[in-house]
Amino acid sequence: MGSWHPAWRGPEFLGAVQRHPEKEQALLRVSLGTVVLLAYLVAAWIERSGAVYATTEMVALYVAYGLATYLAIKVGPARSPLRLIVTTVSDQAVVMAILAVGGQAALPVLWASFWFLVGAGCRYGKRMLALSCAVALAGLAGLAFAQPWWSANVAVCVSLALSIAATSIYLSVLVHRLEQQAVTDPLTGLSNRVRLEHALNHALANRDTEIGDTALLLVDLDGFKEVNDTYGHAVGDALLQRFAIDLSRGVRRGDTLARLGGDEFVVLARQVHGKQGALKIADTIHTVLKNLQAIEGHRIAVSASIGVCMLANGARGGAHDARTLMRFADRAMYRAKANGRGQTAFAGSVERERTA
Repeated sequence: MGSWHPAWRGPEFLGAVQRHPEKEQALLRVSLGTVVLLAYLVAAWIERSGAVYATTEMVALYVAYGLATYLAIKVGPARSPLRLIVTTVSDQAVVMAILAVGGQAALPVLWASFWFLVGAGCRYGKRMLALSCAVALAGLAGLAFAQPWWSANVAVCVSLALSIAATSIYLSVLVHRLEQQAVTDPLTGLSNRVRLEHALNHALANRDTEIGDTALLLVDLDGFKEVNDTYGHAVGDALLQRFAIDLSRGVRRGDTLARLGGDEFVVLARQVHGKQGALKIADTIHTVLKNLQAIEGHRIAVSASIGVCMLANGARGGAHDARTLMRFADRAMYRAKANGRGQTAFAGSVERERTA
């Protein structure tokens, strides 16, 4: 992909923030917290009540907390699961503390609880959303039992708790759908390149503890271009969808199936018995295409060129990354294609591939 050089600093700054959601959240803590603080300073000057003063002080402490989180991220920019958990808990806990101190005077701060739910779900996924929701509900329960205004208005507390729970459930469903769309090929429903690389990196990380080998099979359909040119792209898309369905039925449960784009597919098979196990999977793919003789009433003749890269597990495994292994499988696939239609070729050892 080509690099993009913005002509002004705004997009560059925003892009950097979007690539670091923790930094974005910290900046929002400071900016929005400052807006709320200014509003309460005005309210304190007008109303001059103890509850408003207490709420103002708590909001000021939250702005200071936001500055502290921003500085912590600047000092340690690497993502930290512990820091993420602490800040997710702290955000909702501070809102509940403000409500406890200010009572009715702090009600305008309630929106922040929902803002934190949305931020946790959209930035970090369902686990942080569930954590944020749990802290908010626990805080509301504490308010209902211990804070005078909330104890006198239990119905409000229950309504707010139900609203937070319903919002969290809706966001969880939405985030799940977005996560699935982000890693799914829209045409075939198989995994896309993002999920494949994740699965391959997971296989590489666990190769020393697994039994058997891992096989990466890169599949390129021979004759697909002719189907597209002869019958049109609609028939070509139907062919890809039918092949994806038949392939899903033919391979082992637990194997990762992905479409890279066009007519290129990948099967990542773990715990296979050497090259013979990988060859058995390749033969299954050839059989699937051999049985696929017609699409929407049109006769077709499509086969596959398959390149296989073996990832030896245990002590025999070397250190490689996912993209390098994909290149090895790609080279093997082109060797298979050079040998004629419907062929399978194995990549050599990683050492020989690197030397070549």
